[in-house]
Amino acid sequence: MSSNQKALKVMSFIAVLAAIGMAAWTGMALMFANTSTGLLLAICSLATALLDLVLGAAGIGVANRPARGLEVYYIGVSWLAVVLNAVSVVVYVLVPGFVWPAAVNLAIVAVYFHFSRRVRFEALP
Repeated sequence: MSSNQKALKVMSFIAVLAAIGMAAWTGMALMFANTSTGLLLAICSLATALLDLVLGAAGIGVANRPARGLEVYYIGVSWLAVVLNAVSVVVYVLVPGFVWPAAVNLAIVAVYFHFSRRVRFEALP
């Protein structure tokens, strides 16, 4: 197992922990969502939590078998997670909200994406 695969596996576990943290943050956002903008922030948190969970589960499999990283589904979900996390940070900045959970989640997903790409390039024939 290469160092990139090990790093991807560690980042996958961190992504699962981030999904749990974002799910808790979503619960808090839903409790205090008394306006439509509060509901928008809760939806952004929920989407990022679900994508973190999918990335964490898929990343462990890709770290074990790098050929799985070449599937279109995995590549699409990886890109979607990065883009939606960036959009979530922009929404949190434009709508007055506590931006730190979304920014930390974006950093985790960006590092995850970096190691995911390196493992995919190692798997290419």
